[in-house]
Amino acid sequence: MFGILVILGGFMITNEVVVGKDEESLRKEFLFIMKNIDGRNVSEIESKFHSDYSDSVYIKGNDQVFSSNKANYIQSLKEGKIGGVERAVLIHSIDFIDQFGFVKVDLESHVMKFRSMYILYFEGGEWKLIKAVVVAEKK
Repeated sequence: MFGILVILGGFMITNEVVVGKDEESLRKEFLFIMKNIDGRNVSEIESKFHSDYSDSVYIKGNDQVFSSNKANYIQSLKEGKIGGVERAVLIHSIDFIDQFGFVKVDLESHVMKFRSMYILYFEGGEWKLIKAVVVAEKK
């Protein structure tokens, strides 16, 4: 009996991981992260950023790319330098390569428009934001 429970438990764990790597789970996690960035809810999302997170942001009209890492991004959220404005989200595509999920999206607030590609990494049974490439434009 114990052996059967161990085998069934293994199937359940495996099934949970497979289910967690589908398009709907990635979409849900991505929207959760964006909503909490917009709300500056740092405590809700800090753990959703991979330790190797980095971004590259180009603001139209500038001749440079701005980059940051997880610590800088979280600090900027805490200080109110970024986030805090609700954005409409239009997901164009979601794709996968092994443990990576790619979300191509447009985000728009009353202040800014963003065309972006976000990469999330599936680690420890959950999605972690690991890379963002963003083109921002002031309205």
